[in-house]
Amino acid sequence: MRFSSSNVTVVVSNYNGVTILRDCFESIRNLISPPGEIVMIDDGSQDGSVALVREQFPHVRVIELGFNSKCLNVLRNRALEESKTDFVFLVDNDVTLKPDCLNELLGGLENLPQAAVCIPRTLYERDPSMIYQDGQVLHYVGTSLAWHRNVPLKDADDGPRLTIGWGVQLIDRLQAADMGNFNENYVMGWGDDGEFNHKMNLAGHFCYHIPSAIVYHKRVKGAQRYYGTIRNRWRFLLECYQIKTLILCAPALAVYELSLILFLLKKGEVRQYLSAMKYVLANLGSILSVRRHIQSKRVMKDRELMTSGSIFIASEYVDSPILAFGYKAMNAFLNGYWSIIRPVL
Repeated sequence: MRFSSSNVTVVVSNYNGVTILRDCFESIRNLISPPGEIVMIDDGSQDGSVALVREQFPHVRVIELGFNSKCLNVLRNRALEESKTDFVFLVDNDVTLKPDCLNELLGGLENLPQAAVCIPRTLYERDPSMIYQDGQVLHYVGTSLAWHRNVPLKDADDGPRLTIGWGVQLIDRLQAADMGNFNENYVMGWGDDGEFNHKMNLAGHFCYHIPSAIVYHKRVKGAQRYYGTIRNRWRFLLECYQIKTLILCAPALAVYELSLILFLLKKGEVRQYLSAMKYVLANLGSILSVRRHIQSKRVMKDRELMTSGSIFIASEYVDSPILAFGYKAMNAFLNGYWSIIRPVL
């Protein structure tokens, strides 16, 4: 059967995960319905994690890149290329899976309209009553609203919906190939996985959030990825948005950009912004080439896949009264402006 778990390859991406891999692979082994194959793609680990997996999980096929690519999309594409099944379940090494997770995701692929990707709900492993990731919603300035982030599980809705990001997802390989898989020009930062999901949605290969599919995340404090986030966001805007959208959004983009620059000045990180924009300008040819492909596949309008609301920023970044005021003022302007332009997008 096409939607059987035996037609799924589970692929774990790993870099120096020796302390957490055992939990991850044990949870895969405990799935109610076992996958056809389990693979680990290693990004140049030097901590003995490859030896651990080969010794303790000999049924896992290990693929070593032989170097540290520092690019998750390289690993994700390798996963799609190496798999022999119709479906690939991408799993990060710092998550564990609820036993029925894969079955719930397969049910979404089989039953939801034009489903090509299904993404699970993610709870904090240290406190599974709280939501870590619950599907991302695209903000029209090219960032995201973290739906239900840090919300108690009991207060969240349970309906599937279109989403972008995050990297743990079950993918129909054929439909992903139609859109060129993951873009390896996206580095670690916002949008490295969201770009893939958004271009799939634009083409009618829909990506759904499946709340009944649960994974648990070993959340640690994230790294500051200003350069990658800025670089990815501008590639995303220029590749994915319609010209009309870019024009109508220009005032809002200018306000957001000014707010971002002022934030980075206060943090002493403005050089990261300049380096990211230098990259974008130097790579306009590549960006426009990707844009032509994405736009040629489009069946959805931009306004059908974006909205406004409070942009998600981790609380540790808004750590002064000035930043808190600026954050609220920016969101107020962006929400008001969206109400004006949405009807004409």
